Amino acid sequence: MRFLRPALVVLAGAGVMAATGCAGRHGQVPQPATLQPYNGEWALDAVQPSRQGIQFASTDGYGFTRQTGQMVVAAMGLRAERFVLELSDSIFRVSSDEPGFSFALPIDGGLFEVMGEDDEVEQSITLTWDEGTPVVRRRLPGVGLVSERFELTEDGTLMVIRTAAMRNVRGAEVSAIGALAISYIRATAPSQP
Repeated sequence: MRFLRPALVVLAGAGVMAATGCAGRHGQVPQPATLQPYNGEWALDAVQPSRQGIQFASTDGYGFTRQTGQMVVAAMGLRAERFVLELSDSIFRVSSDEPGFSFALPIDGGLFEVMGEDDEVEQSITLTWDEGTPVVRRRLPGVGLVSERFELTEDGTLMVIRTAAMRNVRGAEVSAIGALAISYIRATAPSQP
């Protein structure tokens, strides 16, 4: 059953179009001392990057279902006004009042599953590392995945850069072109774990 034809989906908003690499499952975990700058409370920056957007283009001629598109759009659009980030030698924790934004993951890449009301897995979340940068991967079973790269800039801004992949009607996973970037500024000084 094909709902979205032609096989192209575009998500756009305020931010910056950026390309990010995927983190390998076996990326090396950095030394705990190098992770301290991530710790603390972060607030949504009033000035967000401009010209941001992603698009999905299914080149095999199969489109995407409306439900699949809605689930990926919802996961891509999730944002918190404020959150606390705790990174230590054992855990990566994000705490927020925003529903669905909080999670705690083992730093070594162990799997965390979010269960739905029907006791089925809604998301499988893992932490990977890409050249010392934490990348959270949210697998939506049968739908696709959303990847969040937590990147500290030289000026101390925290950029949460999201990329995605979505399954088309045939079951092939189609990676998005572009990324969504959300900018956060420090609300409190880094804390010790």
